[in-house]
Amino acid sequence: MKSIFSFIVCVLLTQTAFTQSELRIPGNIISAFEKGTRSYDGKPGTNYWINKSDYKITAEIDPYNKLITGSEEITYYNNSPDTLKQLVIRLYHNITKPTARRDFLLNKNALTEGMLLKELLVNNTKIDVNDRNLVNETSTNLIINLEQKIGPGSKVSLNISWEDKIPPVPSVRYGSYDSTTMFIAYWYPQISVYDDIDGWDMLDYMGTLEMYNDFNNYDVTLTVPIGFQIWATGVWQNPDEILNEKYLSLYEKAWSSDEVIRIIRQEDLDNKDIYKSDAKSSFRFVAENVPDFAFATSDHYLWDATSFVVDSKTGRRVLCAAAYKESSKDFVDNAYYAKETLKYFSFEIPGIPFPYPCATVFNGAGGMEFPMIVNNGSTTSKAGTVGLTSHELAHQYMPFFMGTNERKYPFMDEGWAVMLPYDFQEKMSDGNLPRLNTIKGYEEFAGNEFELPLTTPSPVINWRSYRMAAYNKPAIAYDNLRKLLGDELFLKALREYMHRWNGKHPIPTDFFLTFNDVTKMDLNWYWKPWFYDFSFPDLAIEKATIKNKKLNVFIGNKGKLPLPIKLQVMLNDVVIKEVTYKADIWKKDLNSVKLTIDGIRDYDAIIIGDKSIPDINKINNVYFK
Repeated sequence: MKSIFSFIVCVLLTQTAFTQSELRIPGNIISAFEKGTRSYDGKPGTNYWINKSDYKITAEIDPYNKLITGSEEITYYNNSPDTLKQLVIRLYHNITKPTARRDFLLNKNALTEGMLLKELLVNNTKIDVNDRNLVNETSTNLIINLEQKIGPGSKVSLNISWEDKIPPVPSVRYGSYDSTTMFIAYWYPQISVYDDIDGWDMLDYMGTLEMYNDFNNYDVTLTVPIGFQIWATGVWQNPDEILNEKYLSLYEKAWSSDEVIRIIRQEDLDNKDIYKSDAKSSFRFVAENVPDFAFATSDHYLWDATSFVVDSKTGRRVLCAAAYKESSKDFVDNAYYAKETLKYFSFEIPGIPFPYPCATVFNGAGGMEFPMIVNNGSTTSKAGTVGLTSHELAHQYMPFFMGTNERKYPFMDEGWAVMLPYDFQEKMSDGNLPRLNTIKGYEEFAGNEFELPLTTPSPVINWRSYRMAAYNKPAIAYDNLRKLLGDELFLKALREYMHRWNGKHPIPTDFFLTFNDVTKMDLNWYWKPWFYDFSFPDLAIEKATIKNKKLNVFIGNKGKLPLPIKLQVMLNDVVIKEVTYKADIWKKDLNSVKLTIDGIRDYDAIIIGDKSIPDINKINNVYFK
């Protein structure tokens, strides 16, 4: 009888939660609430769990022949309440196979035969990867049907050896940038995520969508020919075994220096006295509780580093480095920009101390983030360098620290990576207008048939929809939310969300409900049009009347998007009154609002909006008497 009563109470509470919420919550997410892994106050549920792995990897890199030969020992921990009948292993570099499914064409010189598995053992039992009774292979996933199931709270060990040919040209977020310089990502067989929402993540990697990983521990040893340096995720464990005393001293000095230390300069490369060995060097890196591991190598890159105190109580310092070719003049100051970026994130917004011991900006191509290392191309301006560096380093928080699923919800990381550094970018480079640039890009796209709700999972949308849904629109939504709540309350809610969910796998619902909980506001009137609906920015002045020195202006919201309002009253070509309203002016009625402005005897024209407020139809933003 007690169990029936508990069930009825649970159902009633669930119905109450959804009655109060206008947000659409799909069945697989409702299931998580019912199982107690998520809760309606935005906190992880009492039954929340997350799986993880320990990786011990050794690999030899032949930069001349572009070949990686590696082996790894993986211990996978099943912390879920489920018995796992399968293991899903990601083989990302199979995207370069000629027959692989991809979102776009690759340079023909970037095509390879993918990852060659030489041996695969599960709990010391050899697996024949060609046995279709045991193993299914999709474009970039290997799905193993287990004879010995993995029970709740247990673990399984894997031993894998493989070879991988690196393209001689830039590929998808990795590759070669000259004859002896490579950035290596997605390079090792990796266990996919098993979570409380979808079970195994079996999405193939096709180029556009990026990553979703558990929080793992890595112990990685990488061997390269003498003369090659390696920069990587994690802390370098054996610099004393590899660097000659002069360069070891400079490296160690950078860990305690507020100034930029030039560890390797061009003259040092010319003198060829940096390394102890005259054969090969084996670099060992250790990283704990991170979602991935990437590295870069070159025999002719310059290397700068500096650091700062991120925690005055413990004295913990963060090393900020840049590795670059001599011709990339924009990178000369990049170690400094990286340090200032991470100081800004640590002490201002989000105001969470940088969670990792180090971060390196590597001079490759494009812009792509990995834990503690980012792969950035050169830019032609200070604003470009500051913008790219701060955007990619923002990803150290979102998605890495927070563990969000950017394969389904990229607005949970890319939108933040656009918005979080706004103030820093404006401060660091005069004339840089990141907010206006984001708005302009969104205005050119908003309201057309390719604009889909932000909560639409990314695998079902095309590239044009993805770009706006991942970057521009969510960044504007977060920035307007900050203006709506004010810095103090906004940061309080953001920090609590990050405190609750770092090292886990939050989904959009967790974010929305946490902000509702911390602010003690029902913000669903904001979340729904910005993230769930087919809304777009189009405010219009529909009518105006004046009587007894009171001007009544009727504003229509044609796109049903809650936006701030800026209104100017003109007389004889002069602004005689300017008023502004936050987005909560639309809280009660999203269709229209009446504004009453006192002290107006007469007017010639009324203008609504400015460049800081997106609007796709500015013709209806002016009303003449």
